[in-house]
Amino acid sequence: MRAFNFKQGKAPWESGTLLHWYLQVDWKDPRHDTLAQLVTDSNQTLLDAAFPITPVEHCWLHITVDQISKPAHLIGQAERDKLVAEVSHRVATIEPFTVMIGSVLSYSSGCIADTHPDHQLAALHAAARDATRATLGDAACQYEFGIQHLTTAYAYAEADSDAAQRLLRRVRPSHAPLHINAVHLVDVTADPQAKTITWEDLTRVPLGTAL
Repeated sequence: MRAFNFKQGKAPWESGTLLHWYLQVDWKDPRHDTLAQLVTDSNQTLLDAAFPITPVEHCWLHITVDQISKPAHLIGQAERDKLVAEVSHRVATIEPFTVMIGSVLSYSSGCIADTHPDHQLAALHAAARDATRATLGDAACQYEFGIQHLTTAYAYAEADSDAAQRLLRRVRPSHAPLHINAVHLVDVTADPQAKTITWEDLTRVPLGTAL
């Protein structure tokens, strides 16, 4: 485990904000009580063992659907409106769904929780990426989409990942459901020193409106 570095597409993210499509957690939904326990217990276990992690506050937990690599201040309101319209059209036929979050894994740059199944997440990414390409072109599509996850903590120094994983494996519950019924366009600020991600909510786009 080593210190996490934020990326703007494939390059270092050093300043400014970036628009993202996120999946957020509705903490008012009692279905997410188990997820709150899983995240809290996983982070506290590592903090108690003095691991160099910065836990993600519950209000900032998310799954990244896509990052728009073009700086946010260069994307005008007309382009933002078109982007939202394009995404709304594409996700209208995707029904709300539930994924399982967990187990929590010690990763190269912090702690992440796996997601399963992930074919619906891939469908949301494809919808968001196609909308960005149609609105802003290929240059805004530099984010590398991989196996999706929910980050629970960022590392700020080197640590033994194997030792962290042995502790995380003992955390129960090890899995929790996350219900997804919308994607959110957000304006994201990364703080490389504090190892935090925060954002301003811009637009909520519900899933399944055409069904």
